[in-house]
Formats: sequence, structure tokens, C-alpha cells
Amino acid sequence: MKKLEFPLVMHDKKSKLDYFLASREKCFNVKDVMTLYNSLLALPEEQIEKLSSLKLISPRAAQILSVFLGVLSIDRFYCRNVKLGLLKLFTISACGFWWLADIFAIRAAARRMNCKILRNFMLHPVKEEDSD
Repeated sequence: MKKLEFPLVMHDKKSKLDYFLASREKCFNVKDVMTLYNSLLALPEEQIEKLSSLKLISPRAAQILSVFLGVLSIDRFYCRNVKLGLLKLFTISACGFWWLADIFAIRAAARRMNCKILRNFMLHPVKEEDSD
């Protein structure tokens, strides 16, 4: 017997927002997102639909980059921390100690940056011409 599949249809803002957050739960700290939840619900319907176009940072990819290329501070550049990336690069990862610490701390840094990306989206929504 063939299983019936129905398309996922979401009619209201809350269900669209819940789906966005549930599908990207590993990209955020739950506590940080819950503080932004009511502000996100206040966004217009078309802005909530544009949430899926946000380019978020994968904490898992950041940690893999940190293990293999962290000495060159590629992990910090991937997490969009250019100032810290340059500082880490020019200090040669503080003789390896910074590299070792970042292996454990880079996931939290990626999640913090994703919350910052979400806050910036709420303050400065993506325009039609910017999405290309």
C-alpha cells in the first residue's frame, strides 16, 4: 500500500516561524531565540517568508573548520568574526592555545552570530533587490 504524502501547508505566521526555528534548531541557542520570539512574530507576513533566505552559520561546519584549519583562523572568518580572525591569525593562534580553546568554543560563537544575524534581519529586513 502506497503512503499518501501531503504538501506542508502553513497558513499563519506562527506556524511558519515555528517551522523555521524547528528546522534550524541546531543553529541557535534556545534561550536566545525565545527572547526574540515575540519580536519575530511581530514581523509582517512577507518578512517571515524571507527568513528562509538568511545565510546562517553551521556550528558543526565551524567546529570542523576549527579542528583542521583553526590555526589559520579560518573558523573565525567563517563565523564572520573578522577582527578576531585577524587577531588570531597574526598571533599565530596564540601559540596554539587559542586554536585549542576554539575547538570547544566555536560552536557557541557560531550560535551567537546566528542570533546576531537574526536580530539584524529584524532591524534591517532584506529588500527584494538585495535577495539576488
